[in-house]
Amino acid sequence: MTLLKTAEGASSPRPVPRGWWSQLYAAGTDGPETQGARHGLALLLFILVLLTAFRVAALFVSPSELGFDEAQYWDWSRHFAFGYFTKPPLIAWIIGIERGLCGDTAACVRLASPLFHFGTAIALALLARRLYGPATGFWTGIFYAILPGVSLSSFLMTTDAPLLFLFALALHPLITYLERPNLTSAFVFGLVVGLGLLAKYAMIYLPVMVVLAAIALPGLRRAVFRPLSLVALLVAFLILSPNLLWNLFNGLATFRHVGGDNIGWSLSRLNAVGGFEFLAAQFGVAGPIIFGAMLNAGLFGLRSEKPETDRLLLWLSLPLVAAITVQGFLSQANANWAAPAYGAGTVLATALILRDRRPFYFLANLAICGSLALALLLVTAFLDPTGAKGPARQFAQLGGWRVTAENIERLAKERGATTLVSESRALTAGLTYALRESPLAVEALLMTGERVEDHYQADRPFQQGEPVTGHLFVGLSDAAAKSLGLVPIAEIVAPIYSNRSGVMTVYGPSGATTVSPSSKSGG
Repeated sequence: MTLLKTAEGASSPRPVPRGWWSQLYAAGTDGPETQGARHGLALLLFILVLLTAFRVAALFVSPSELGFDEAQYWDWSRHFAFGYFTKPPLIAWIIGIERGLCGDTAACVRLASPLFHFGTAIALALLARRLYGPATGFWTGIFYAILPGVSLSSFLMTTDAPLLFLFALALHPLITYLERPNLTSAFVFGLVVGLGLLAKYAMIYLPVMVVLAAIALPGLRRAVFRPLSLVALLVAFLILSPNLLWNLFNGLATFRHVGGDNIGWSLSRLNAVGGFEFLAAQFGVAGPIIFGAMLNAGLFGLRSEKPETDRLLLWLSLPLVAAITVQGFLSQANANWAAPAYGAGTVLATALILRDRRPFYFLANLAICGSLALALLLVTAFLDPTGAKGPARQFAQLGGWRVTAENIERLAKERGATTLVSESRALTAGLTYALRESPLAVEALLMTGERVEDHYQADRPFQQGEPVTGHLFVGLSDAAAKSLGLVPIAEIVAPIYSNRSGVMTVYGPSGATTVSPSSKSGG
């Protein structure tokens, strides 16, 4: 299959649009071919470095704190392992490195995220340049960097940042292998896929989509369905094997979480609108122009002058969107679950946008995604999450933890308590990070007969029946408090996302001195 040349019989390339925006389209690629391409890469690198520098600076001036998922990853990073309760280990290893170099602040924990997205933008730009030419390469890098989902993800430490980087990186040896199968490209592809699986199991979608592409596109079959391809699978398996062994020795904890909590197919969880909600969210994740171009190519056959390349990139992106849409109908689907589709998808969409004779879609994508990227940069740098309301309400989960922890610690000193017990994973994770410099130990409540549901219940449980003296309890339901023989002893100011009232009830042993529900500790 020829990917790097115009397919035989394909229509000739559409002419570059002429007019006032043609210089913007060219983006440093004018002039002699090699010199223009070199200038285009230099300009792209300058723009991406500048954007990344602003994003890093925003992290260090931001008043936001770690969200509870980030706090849990931070907690994992303090204890090296080949696996953790809900995710493979790579994110904890990355944060562990960051902690050693930078410290435990929220900015330090998040520092790798904008750097990974910078690397992803470069990897996709080089891929697009290889497949479609310098202009497509330049704008692919820009368009990826300002995708709304990427702009948001650049300010949070999640598994998506390293996953997307490794997904994009794996496309390079894959294209090389499809053009000319050889041991080196098979080995490198397997190596990168294996590392991607250590970031997030969603990396498995890439080899699955390669197989689907080979079934659908006859030109790929000879390259994919040959014994040499098994080298890639073997290498990926060897890279992942320590995590597989960890799961075997830990009750398949991560696999049970992915299969039960995330996928969770059952008749009781069928969702008539979930798939539609997920699809609608993708216009926000990728932007309406990029996602619209992908859908246009998939549903209506929009093509560039290299239709075979277009079809390959479609098979490396849209099947993932389709699969998660079905998942949305069967149970649930978070908007970011199809994020890996926007590696190959952004390359394809950019090629199609640039080959349209009209400037509307090109300029609309720049305006919409660029404005959102700027808005998220400013929100990150200056918005106090505890005051977030309306459309920004989701940011509220990134604030209030320090105030809540200070009030709990003050109450613990007054009561002589040495341990804090929480019933919620989110609350336990957030308070573990917020109380990281406090002598107060944090444990997770595990009621008799309950199955272990999270890392904290497995690692540091407070089991029903243990002595409650010297303990404070938060986040309890009335039933749990009654079962443990606890009574409300105080109410504290707790402006965290899960507390719309801004007030948290603290429980203690029934013999403890109680206070009026209207009183508050701290401020």
